[in-house]
Amino acid sequence: MQLKSNNNVVSVRGNISSIGDFESIENALTTACENHKNIILIIYDSLVINSSLIGHLVKLVNQDGVNLSLQTGSEILFELLDDLGLSEILKVKRL
Repeated sequence: MQLKSNNNVVSVRGNISSIGDFESIENALTTACENHKNIILIIYDSLVINSSLIGHLVKLVNQDGVNLSLQTGSEILFELLDDLGLSEILKVKRL
């Protein structure tokens, strides 16, 4: 997994599969949230995300009041998040 963070945009390339991947993304989002309340998370090609990341994203939106937009280039991930009823909460969009 490759992770880049620039201001309020956090981008991920590659599969998100391990707890270490989750922790890296969590840290990047936490840093971005320190200075911004509008965050864009771009997941280019991972087919899935782990439940820890889903829980953290929902917490950011529902408890911390972050305006989060998740953009994905993976149709499989897009459909998974839609099936889980998270499309509206996470403002999921296709790249």
